[in-house]
Amino acid sequence: MQDLHLPQNKKTDRRNVMKRKVYVGMDVHKETIQIAYLTSNTKEMVKEQQIKHNEVHIKKFINKLKTEWNEIHCCYEAGVTGYPLYRYLKSLGVNCILVAPGKIPRQSSDKIKTDKRDAIKLARLLRSGDLESIHVPSEEDEAVRDYLRSRDSLRLDLGRNRQRLMKFLLRKGNVYSTTKYWTVSHYKWLNNLHFENEILHETFNDYYSRVRVQEENLKATDQKIQEIAKSEAFRERVGILRCFRGVDYLTAMFLLSEVNDFRRFKRQVLL
Repeated sequence: MQDLHLPQNKKTDRRNVMKRKVYVGMDVHKETIQIAYLTSNTKEMVKEQQIKHNEVHIKKFINKLKTEWNEIHCCYEAGVTGYPLYRYLKSLGVNCILVAPGKIPRQSSDKIKTDKRDAIKLARLLRSGDLESIHVPSEEDEAVRDYLRSRDSLRLDLGRNRQRLMKFLLRKGNVYSTTKYWTVSHYKWLNNLHFENEILHETFNDYYSRVRVQEENLKATDQKIQEIAKSEAFRERVGILRCFRGVDYLTAMFLLSEVNDFRRFKRQVLL
């Protein structure tokens, strides 16, 4: 008996193809996410909604999309909310990209900005293939980068507190001019300073103790960074960078934490 080849329902097939992909633009804020999504059909179909920025509501929204579309593509602008949303969407099986705000094509009509407009624009650009993803570091690499950035903040804070201390001493007529500041001789001079006025002396001690505490914190942080540089994850790459003149552990780690993987640059000029 021959197999009967029944004619397929073209209308049903076309509908299935149309629903294969959906493109989602997200305007992300601390507590809410404004969403706009378009189908892969040539006809413009826009749906909008706002959800709370937490895993429960995000998962509920994604699961709803999965009942209607086979492929979910979404994007949002990289910003202060960081990478947790990106990583969570990826864990749900969503194709997600982060976009640098400065790399998003702009038009004269974009002067009026609202959350809805931004979400729709991102969805349209994602569907047309006009968006380029930024590099998203692993959680471990991001942790190292944050640690090195905190070290830089500590260095800047130390510099400011040193300036405050020296300005205070200058206002009180205590001028050091023997050697450069923050040398052994300078610290010896600072340690021997004394003010007859008890309140002034307390003020001096407060300024000076802040400097000393931050110096110790910076020293401990640098030691930790050197330990990280010698770890298995970074040892080889740090060793290569240290072959260049003037590059020490700290410089090498700053380069690696910010660039992460030099091989992702196709051309040297892009570095």
